[in-house]
Amino acid sequence: MEANSRARRGPAIMTLRWLVPLALVAGATAFWLISSGQEPERPEAPPVPVRVMRPAYGDLVKTLKLNAHVESETMVTVVPLVSGILQELPVEVGQTVAAGQVVARIDAQRFELQLKQAEAAYLSAKSSYERVGQLYRANAATQQSYEQAKGQYEAYSSQYELARIQLDYASVKSPIAGVVLVKHLSAGSIAAPERPLVTIGDLGDLVVRARVPERYYESFGSMRESMRIAIRREGGDEYPGVIRSVSPFVSAETKNFEVVVSIGGSPELLRPGMFVSVVFELARWPGVHTLPYEALSGDGRLWWVDDGLARSLPFAPDAASDAAFAVPREWAARDVIVEGQYFASEGSPVTVVAPQEADR
Repeated sequence: MEANSRARRGPAIMTLRWLVPLALVAGATAFWLISSGQEPERPEAPPVPVRVMRPAYGDLVKTLKLNAHVESETMVTVVPLVSGILQELPVEVGQTVAAGQVVARIDAQRFELQLKQAEAAYLSAKSSYERVGQLYRANAATQQSYEQAKGQYEAYSSQYELARIQLDYASVKSPIAGVVLVKHLSAGSIAAPERPLVTIGDLGDLVVRARVPERYYESFGSMRESMRIAIRREGGDEYPGVIRSVSPFVSAETKNFEVVVSIGGSPELLRPGMFVSVVFELARWPGVHTLPYEALSGDGRLWWVDDGLARSLPFAPDAASDAAFAVPREWAARDVIVEGQYFASEGSPVTVVAPQEADR
């Protein structure tokens, strides 16, 4: 067994005998090079793979997109002015009504009786007032009796007029022309001034109310007349918009101000309550070369490929949207690095990787 162990150690000992001299020679050579001021050659770094693009040409548009919902600028909730049993509600949701059209009727029997009673008292007081007036003008009645008859006549006249108005209020009329949007009660319910009957809106006058952050207030003040606005419904059409009003008040809680936009075109498919997006065009630069923000490095430099080497210049965009910024015309023919610039250095070799194709 001892002989076998010695046999196994034999090749290992022979290997060490060769490796140790080689290590000593390599170490001595490196020491000599360093002491003589020469550095051993380093392997060249491989080129950095980058993705490039040429600046796109076209209009650069800066927009603000907000969400809102459609409203009818002329929309009212009709409530009764007298209480009673709701006898009729002869309108349906979606029905068009005219201004002054009866949309509900309240049981009027009580008001009819009150009107008859008030009318009888009024006619009696009127007759007494006229008779005492004739006597007073003929000096056959005192001024006190005349004033008393006059006061009773005016009081009963007011009561009669009030009873007539209450009977008229039993027939509830629409104050505007529009479409019935909501029915809040049904026939047989108890109608009261605090209980709405129907909601009516004018679908020919639709608006959106956008809540705009206060940092855009100056833009909306200076571009109110010329600002382009697009109103888009998800999966639907696009409609032009025109600013109707800009609130002079900025909410201290939300830091927003309200902008009311009229919906133009032919918005037959829009209805109050629908969710839409409102796109405000804040600025437009026609005919410029643009790059996406991916091309701008974190230290504010633009990188491009020049004869296989990476080059860069500091750059601060003057015209920019939320997605891209404009560059001078001389950049139009440059291969700008949009991916991989963070691993490159000035003058380092790069290799251009073909752009990834979009998924089909």
